[in-house]
Formats: sequence, C-alpha cells, structure tokens
Amino acid sequence: MSTQDAGFPAEQARLPEVPPELAARRLSLGTIVKFFGPGAIIASLTVGSGETVLASRMGAVFGFAVLWVVVVGAVAKAAVIYSSNRYIVLTGEHPMRGIARVIPGPRGWFPMLIGALAVLSFPFVASALASGIGGYLNRVAGGPAIAWGLVLLVLAAAIAWFGWYALLERAQIAIVALKVTLVVVAVFAANPQWLDVLAGFVPQPFAYEPFVHVEYPDIAAESAWVEAVVFMGGLGGGMYDYIGYAGLMREKRWGALGLPGRGDDVPVVEPLALQDTDQERRRARGWARAPLGDVVLSFATMALTAVAFIITGKEILGAAHNVPSGNDVLTYQGDVLGVIHPLFQYFYIVAIIMVFLGTMYAIWEVYTRTTHESLSAVSKRVHAGGVGRTRRWVYGYVLLGGIALVLTGGDLVKLISPANIVGGTVAVGAYGFGLLALEKRVLPAGFRIGRAGRALIWASSFVLLGAGLIALAQYVGLVR
Repeated sequence: MSTQDAGFPAEQARLPEVPPELAARRLSLGTIVKFFGPGAIIASLTVGSGETVLASRMGAVFGFAVLWVVVVGAVAKAAVIYSSNRYIVLTGEHPMRGIARVIPGPRGWFPMLIGALAVLSFPFVASALASGIGGYLNRVAGGPAIAWGLVLLVLAAAIAWFGWYALLERAQIAIVALKVTLVVVAVFAANPQWLDVLAGFVPQPFAYEPFVHVEYPDIAAESAWVEAVVFMGGLGGGMYDYIGYAGLMREKRWGALGLPGRGDDVPVVEPLALQDTDQERRRARGWARAPLGDVVLSFATMALTAVAFIITGKEILGAAHNVPSGNDVLTYQGDVLGVIHPLFQYFYIVAIIMVFLGTMYAIWEVYTRTTHESLSAVSKRVHAGGVGRTRRWVYGYVLLGGIALVLTGGDLVKLISPANIVGGTVAVGAYGFGLLALEKRVLPAGFRIGRAGRALIWASSFVLLGAGLIALAQYVGLVR
C-alpha cells in the first residue's frame, strides 16, 4: 500500500540520483567507511566508556558464557535501527512522525510512549556516567566522589552548550582508538583458551562465577538475567540515542533528505511519495546502502569492542576476583592495559577521564535530537520552533535530573540499570514493531525491506521486548 493508498497526502518528487559508490551491487568496505557518519556519534557514546564497565563486569562475573549475548544484542538492535534510518532516508520523514499517523488509536500515543520512555532515561544515563567517573577520581585523586561527579556533569553541559568541544573531540577520537586497540592487544596477551571463547558464542545458560557469591554477595543477590539485560540494553545505546540517530541523518542529506524543504527548519508533514518505477526502485536500493553501511560499521565496532572487554574481563579481572562495582566500577580496568606494559596503566587514567567526559558531552546533542524528534511527531509547533528551542529545555531537564540522581550516591550500574532495561530493550523492541507497521502502510511493496529482513526485524523486536519485560519484572520484584 503506497502513501496515497493509505489516504495520506504526499509530496510528488523523485529520489536524487545515487552516488556511484552506492550504485554498485556490493557494498565495499571503502564505501562503508566513506559514508560512515551518524553511526560514529552513536558508537562514541558507548565504545570506550560503556563497554569499559558493563562488558568487563560481564566477563568477570559470568565468564565466556555470555559472549552470545553480544551477538544477539548487536544484531537485534542493528536490524531495528537500520529499518528506522532506512525509512527516513527514503521518505524524508522521521519514523516517529510516520508512526504517529499510522498506528491505530488516539493520534500520537505510540511515539509519545516510546519518546517518554527515552526521555525518562536521560537523567539516569547522565548521572550514571558522572557517578562512574566521580567514583574513579575519588580513588585516584581523593575527594568526595559525589562532588567529582557533579563538577564533571556541569562541565560537560558547559562544553556542549558553548561549543568548546573541537580540541576535546580530536583528542577523544585518538584516545578511544588507541584504548580499543590496546584492549584487543591485551586479549592476545592474556592468551585465553580460544576453544572456550568460541564456545561462548553458542547460546547457553549462564550463572555467576563461584567467587562472586562469596566475595560479592550484593551482586550475586541480583538476578543473572537482569545483569545480562542491563548489559544488552547498554550495548550500542538505546531509544534515548536512536530517535536522535535517525534525526542526525538529516545532516548527511542522503536520499529524500537531500531534496529541497527537508531541513530541520522546514516543517514537513508528508513523506515523499515514492513512484513505483524501475528507476525509483534502483535509486531506493542505492540510497538504502548508506544507512546500512553506517549501522553495520557502528554496531560491528561496538560488538567487537564488547567481546574484547568480556574476554579480558574474564581472563584478567575475573582471575583476580576484581569485579567493577561501587566506587571501583572503573578502577580495575587499568589492569587490563597493564598486561601489555605497566606504563599503560597511567595511560588508562588519562584515557578514561577523556573518554567519559567526551561521552558526557555527546549525550547532550543526541538527547536534544531525540526529544525534538519525539515531540515533533505530534506537535507542528515544536517542529517549527526548531532544534535550538528544544535544546535549552533538554539541557535544563538533564542537568537538574542528573544532579538529583548523583546526589543519591548511587553507583554507575545502579543508576544506569533502569535506563538500559526500559530504554535499551523494551522501548527498542516496541519501536521495531511500530516500524514494521509503518513500512507496510506507507511504502509501496517494491520499496519495503525483503521478507528475510522483515522476519529478522520481527524476531529482533520480539527478543528485545520480551527480554526487557522479563528483566523489568524481576528488577521491580514482580517475579523472581
């Protein structure tokens, strides 16, 4: 069913001509790297920071038995997010706006629900990052952990607001790249049993290592399933990132987003009416390769990084019975780099501060985009007001909410758990089902994702939603 068949007015236009690199039948690595854009921002939110904590912790407490969770989480999220980004590239309309129109019931209830789950997660993520680095600075430099966290939270907001990030960004990219490279080297230096590593990619039950029950009873008292879902929810981000991720596609001007009147400053309600012709289908296939490469490279990078941290978490941290937790949530990971050479433990101090500060900076712009796109789906006034007007409200909300949560004294894992369960799994799964309905209602048959792709998105949405709901029920104490 096309846009017109669904009863929706649509703009009559054609997709721009496809760049030669995207017109090729096969998507080469060089083309993927060339068109790698918004995915790099999303990767920077987790690579080097989130994986440092949660993946290392998973390896320490569960061993290799959870490596398959990385594959399931990365593939499931990549499938859903590719569908989302593909839609905005082909139609010029943000999926949240389209879902507001096609889902039955009161107009806008579904994207408002997804958006609310994402927006509610913002302060938890911001405070978790601030508390994590605050606890680490307490260990290495002294001073109250809460005070360190508050200072860095306000500093990150100021850097983002006043645009002081140019030098920090360049330094962060180099430091993250070096840090990830060193962790991969540390994997081989740790010399794990490679057959055991490979066996970990086969889905299997997992349980806490025996020493966890004795030395970390508070961790062992928590459901192993909740621990794993908190990790999977944080892997590659959550809806608090992904709504903004699709919005960042506008910056690249790919596909329909390159047509006149598709910028942030122009209120567009209707999706592009795709003409069911051979030429238009060819262009759609070509433009769809841009978000495909962006998503694949982004999630592959995050997955490989997580695997490396799980392996080193098992072989180095787990072997020493050092589990990242409390104010030591970032302390022990320096031992991973110390396997290569003791001097790299000092590099870790600089790296972790720079990486966390850079991540805390990046969330402000992504969260602004997520909020703006969520509200724009149901409010022409918000869309017409532009991202700038939304930005000041988001900054105030995240800053005040983050400060309040930091003052509770919770550690990184405790603060981020609700956000990762709700925003990282439940909301992503629900969004996937909404995308399937949107594509069926709006896109002509020849422009929809193939049968195998739709099956993967359905399965991914089911797994994320189901896993998240079970974990949420256990987390709040409804079931054991």
